[in-house]
Amino acid sequence: MNKRLFCFVLLILLVFPFNSALAKGLYVRDWVTISVRTSPRPDARIIGLANTNDFLEVVEEQGEWTKVRTPKGKVGWVLNRYLTSDTPKALIVSQLREKVKSQADTISELREDNKRLRKQAQKLKFEISSLSKKIDKTAQDYENLKKASSTYLELKTAHDKLLAATNVRDKQMEKILKENQKLKTSERLAFTLVGGGFIILGLLIGFFIQSLRYRHKKSGYKF
Repeated sequence: MNKRLFCFVLLILLVFPFNSALAKGLYVRDWVTISVRTSPRPDARIIGLANTNDFLEVVEEQGEWTKVRTPKGKVGWVLNRYLTSDTPKALIVSQLREKVKSQADTISELREDNKRLRKQAQKLKFEISSLSKKIDKTAQDYENLKKASSTYLELKTAHDKLLAATNVRDKQMEKILKENQKLKTSERLAFTLVGGGFIILGLLIGFFIQSLRYRHKKSGYKF
């Protein structure tokens, strides 16, 4: 981004001086190199040179001569016929080349940015795909957990019911066992009493029979 901004500022700086050249200075005509002299005479000493594309700041005008300041800071006189207010074609070409170069650099930079963004997009696409798979798996695991939880709750409810029924049956069985024990005890007691009654009855019968025999013996002794 800094390079683009620099190119943009450079283009502005290249354009604005040319617009102000008509008021402040002149250009050297195309395809020439002119002499800068100490005075407005053809035989005056040469103190410097000015080339095509050079922008010369006008200091003073005198007939066919103009006093100028060169880009290198030399101040002297040059012939007017070698000067022009129009931007030289060579400079225009140079400017266009600079613009093309700048645009080419910008395009190259944009291409690099495009490649980088494509790589980032592919990476993000892969990450999104991975996240989508994880989300799908998590959702499936959640559904499985819900089903497992529902099954667990159903099994727990059935287990609790079965446990409650088992407890009721255990209590009923315990009650039946106690009643059975009571019945067994009652039967034993009844058998004991009946057996005792038979024994007593047998003893009484035996005693009665013995008494009868004893009486018969006594009655026999009287004869």
